[in-house]
Amino acid sequence: MMDEDIQLRTMMGLMLSGEGYAVSHAKDETAAMSLHRLDPFDLVIIELDMDGTDAFKTIMELRRHHDPTRFIATTKMSLSLGSLCRKMAKQIGAHSVLPKPFEPEELLAAVREALE
Repeated sequence: MMDEDIQLRTMMGLMLSGEGYAVSHAKDETAAMSLHRLDPFDLVIIELDMDGTDAFKTIMELRRHHDPTRFIATTKMSLSLGSLCRKMAKQIGAHSVLPKPFEPEELLAAVREALE
């Protein structure tokens, strides 16, 4: 899980752990890649609009190292820019894109669907 909001990242991690999922947290692409190399992820939840991070590059890099890494993208961008990012994420294989704020149930449903 890669999101610059530590509170949201923690809340999502606790919720997913409570559902029985193993969760790793990364604050940036360097940490995510290090964790992924040690134990490849089945699913990545990544914020598209993190400061100083090219999320699309990170997604492509993660997918290159383990197939098939699935991912769910989140975005807090404005309506027009967010729409473009959602389309781009779908084009490179995002299982789903959740606009922030989203409900915990939405995230759980997206995770369950992506891992089926």
